[in-house]
Amino acid sequence: MSKCGKCGSKVKEQTKFCKSCGSDLSGAATSLNDKKARVMSQEKTWVKPAVIASVVVFVVVGGLLFKDVRAKGMGASPKFPPHRDASSRTTTAMPVTEQGGDVKIPLANVQDGNAHFFSYVSGGKTITFFAMKAADGSIRTAFDACVACNHAKLGYRQEGGSVVCNNCGMGFTPAQIGQVTGGCNPIPVNKTIDGQMLVLKAKDLEGGAQYF
Repeated sequence: MSKCGKCGSKVKEQTKFCKSCGSDLSGAATSLNDKKARVMSQEKTWVKPAVIASVVVFVVVGGLLFKDVRAKGMGASPKFPPHRDASSRTTTAMPVTEQGGDVKIPLANVQDGNAHFFSYVSGGKTITFFAMKAADGSIRTAFDACVACNHAKLGYRQEGGSVVCNNCGMGFTPAQIGQVTGGCNPIPVNKTIDGQMLVLKAKDLEGGAQYF
């Protein structure tokens, strides 16, 4: 129900004339409909930007959460300062050679929990890798390079009980090596233990030449 604008009597919606005073109500109805249309138009004007803003916030927050989860999934330790100077590339790598297709390193040389770097030359290219004892007593071996940062040719360094990518500063404990691959994770190298010797296949090392 609505009211007559002239006498105040109650009239039904869509009534053209007031039964009490005979006033023409068609103009009032049109005015009311116009007012409703304007209100609805204003609501649509602010609803659309609000929806867009909400979507943008959702995407940004989701992206940040994904990045954090991805980093944790990669087994990354808290980041260290990057060392991007060319001198960061290890210069203390011990040269090794192959015999009968195998590269052998005495286990006693890599049992102290430190990262020990080695260099193997093949096809005129020097391929560096390291071996490090993990907390569980196993020896982990990996190229001195990662998929994400090998273009920088900076390799890894040791910081406490972790090896750290010199280019981006991402750190990894030896126990994480070989558990997760890709990104800044050290690229693992297959190895076996033969008595008191750590054995790596020369062909496996040569397969990593692309990272150097």
